[in-house]
Amino acid sequence: MKCFNHTEREAVATCQKCGKGLCKECAEKYTPCMCDTCADQTRKNQQQQAQNKEEQRKQKYKDALVDTRSEFIKTAVIGVVIASIWVWYSYHYQQSSEGNRLGDWIGIFFCSFCIPFGWKVLTYLQSFIPISIFGSWWFWLIYIAVKAIVSVIVGIPAFVYQLVKTILTQRKINKL
Repeated sequence: MKCFNHTEREAVATCQKCGKGLCKECAEKYTPCMCDTCADQTRKNQQQQAQNKEEQRKQKYKDALVDTRSEFIKTAVIGVVIASIWVWYSYHYQQSSEGNRLGDWIGIFFCSFCIPFGWKVLTYLQSFIPISIFGSWWFWLIYIAVKAIVSVIVGIPAFVYQLVKTILTQRKINKL
């Protein structure tokens, strides 16, 4: 058998892909042993696979960013509902001796708006501390009340952090 590229030379090997005969010089070009056409095709396939993998990675990253944004929106909607209920309750069932309650309602709205953000942070931190699932109903009632109160305090910086993170995420999504 003669070399496919050099017809005057004897073939010492064959292409691993197509089986063309290759002389010693052609056989030593690529590992594994391939002809120029198959080596180019293999290189193009590898580049295409790398490009597809990079596009999949970018899409996965973009999807994660969109999830971050949608999670913020869901938490904010929950916060608005909780805050609205709290202000409505405060307006209808609490008597005030002061004439100006607008400032109180704004404070109540903002603090109760931040409860879901603080609750999520505390739940995340709680995953590192094992809490027994057993306990009296008094334990769980007090536990939930304390967690709600601490959620107000933790929720304010958590909300600000999530807001900044969401804005930066939106910028990244727009760049992609």
